[in-house]
Amino acid sequence: MKRTYFMTGFPGFLATKLIERLALVPEQIDRFYLLHLPSERTSALAKKESLLEHTRLKEAQLVLLEGDITTPGLGLNTEMKQRLSTEVTHLFHLAALYDLATPFDIAFRINVIGTSNVTQFAHTLHYLERYVYFSTAYVSGLRTGTVLEGELRHATAFKNAYEETKYLAEVRLHEEIGTLPYTIIRPGIVVGHSETGETPKWDGVYFVLNALRLLNNVAPLPYAGRANALVNLVPYDYVIAATTYLSHAPSGVRQTYHLTDPFPHGARTIYDMLHSAYYNCAPRGIVPFRLVTSLLTPRIATRLQMQRQTLDYFVHPVHYDTTNTLRDLDGTGIVCPDLAEFLPRLVDYYKIQYPEMEKTQ
Repeated sequence: MKRTYFMTGFPGFLATKLIERLALVPEQIDRFYLLHLPSERTSALAKKESLLEHTRLKEAQLVLLEGDITTPGLGLNTEMKQRLSTEVTHLFHLAALYDLATPFDIAFRINVIGTSNVTQFAHTLHYLERYVYFSTAYVSGLRTGTVLEGELRHATAFKNAYEETKYLAEVRLHEEIGTLPYTIIRPGIVVGHSETGETPKWDGVYFVLNALRLLNNVAPLPYAGRANALVNLVPYDYVIAATTYLSHAPSGVRQTYHLTDPFPHGARTIYDMLHSAYYNCAPRGIVPFRLVTSLLTPRIATRLQMQRQTLDYFVHPVHYDTTNTLRDLDGTGIVCPDLAEFLPRLVDYYKIQYPEMEKTQ
């Protein structure tokens, strides 16, 4: 029996890359149903054309559906829901609001209510083999020490509304999932391709590169404090490959996976690597981290093309256990590469996109 996929989050980056990976075996695929917001129709059409051009998928295998996860029934009409109920075998829920600075109420509506609506939709699918939910490792909030893949509920606070609402969404999923065959994917901070450096997402660690680019006239720059908390950066090709395998392997049923770096580097080390790759020299000196955060006012953050909330991930001491992931990927050849090996490629790709090293005024 061929597989029929339903995906939320199209035409987003991870959804598109998952389709490209799955399309490597088009003979196993009946079709993809791709849910997108009405406001993203033009972008969805363009991404569909790109997929038809760069994969072996046929027109009939990519079906665009206008809808909204914040609406009960996902905004789909009765006829389409009935059709999907007898066709869909794999449901991938990737749609979410990822902005670290987003207000809580907006994030709650999309991340929590939206996930609940998708879960209710999943219960209507008669031939569902897997419901794959994209969470985040950072549902752990401000927990410290080692966080296990099987752990979720805790009473600590969160760094931002994104973390809190993704946590609440995963809690609600467990409350509503029933007996459905699910797989929960919890990535770390996703960065570019480990071999090419390519990325369409200029957030996270790329905010640091923005600062390096815009402060180049005062380089070398100092370290921000002495903390060396572990930072979890994972290339998207690892996340896509691991997700594709674990979402179909029998061992992945009702499992949760940390797609994080099993051997993460510290924040100070990562900053050193970024600085050295960008400027070809090491950082010089140290300024207190509190001074950096106090100076990074909204105006200056905008000027440096940074998001202040990103800094929280460079000082929070936490380690994500990957026992389930390493066990179930063993023998597949799918491994998370060492950041030290591919980080220069991320910087090289960034420099290609921003060839002019701007001078601060």
